Amino acid sequence: MTNIISAQEAISALQAGKNVLCRPAGGLLGFDELNQFPATVFFTNDHEFCIKRETTVLADIQFTKPVEPHDLELGQEIFIVMPTCILRTQYDHEHGDICLSVANGFAQLDVENAKLQLQAFGKTFGNMITEIEIKDGFNDKPKRTRASQKKAEPEQVTELKTESIDSPQHEFQSILDDLIDRALTAKTEIEVTKLYRYTVQWTDEQRKPLDDVINKRLTELRVKNSKYEIEFADLHAVVMHAKTPKEANDVIEKTQHWTEEQRKPLIVEISKKLAELNPPEKSESSLMVRVQKAESLEELQLLENEVQQINPEIQERMMSYVNQRRSDLVSDEEIKF
Repeated sequence: MTNIISAQEAISALQAGKNVLCRPAGGLLGFDELNQFPATVFFTNDHEFCIKRETTVLADIQFTKPVEPHDLELGQEIFIVMPTCILRTQYDHEHGDICLSVANGFAQLDVENAKLQLQAFGKTFGNMITEIEIKDGFNDKPKRTRASQKKAEPEQVTELKTESIDSPQHEFQSILDDLIDRALTAKTEIEVTKLYRYTVQWTDEQRKPLDDVINKRLTELRVKNSKYEIEFADLHAVVMHAKTPKEANDVIEKTQHWTEEQRKPLIVEISKKLAELNPPEKSESSLMVRVQKAESLEELQLLENEVQQINPEIQERMMSYVNQRRSDLVSDEEIKF
């Protein structure tokens, strides 16, 4: 369902950088871009406006981006994406479960996009979700804890402390601790979000400690990836504009804190640049071939000096050829005697 806004709200939305659509009043025609209408549409009463919502794609499924708290009004109908169904409810900023669902990106303004979002989640983990039930939920105000209940809490805590290690609570805590450990050590965002598959039957209260850790880890990974992308772009530019082999090779020293996988694309670009700066002459064999064909230890020593000048990432492999050829030459000398 499209949310109709007034002409004044449309102007404000445009000033805020949002994409506003327009159509003749009455709903007989669909919404279209503003450039298809005269500027006078804002000053007449015969047109309707709406804000074009941004879309995102997950697992090749396109749906509108989840609605954010500042876009909602008290009592506005929303659809919350749950693991097993779609909950139809009304936005209430005082309702903890509703607020968390919206803040964490699980709320849509219409049921169709809510279904698409749930299907995208399922497809991400290899599941095809077809039958989706729509339920009414979160319609009751959260009940406040009565004083008598608060007094009973210390007794409940004591009982938990004395539970058997075979109790359901102990089993749940073990699973929670394991998932938290896995979230803290996850290397990618996908590894982190996959952990939610183990919490489908949990309540929001049970899931909260894991939610906190997952959100923190996702932030850390995004910051880390963003830093790497910036560094890679800078170093890649240096390689592309390098005038000498030394300039191209020197960037490797600035990647010592990268992983091998992160460094690999840059090494490929360095190799291409080195080939561009030093194209092999037809009459000259490659360094590796010259090492393999060295006829004396003295000649091999000169070639080894050349090896010391090349990309440090390649030196180790080239030195293996040098050492092998040295062994061959030494063996040949021993045979002669």
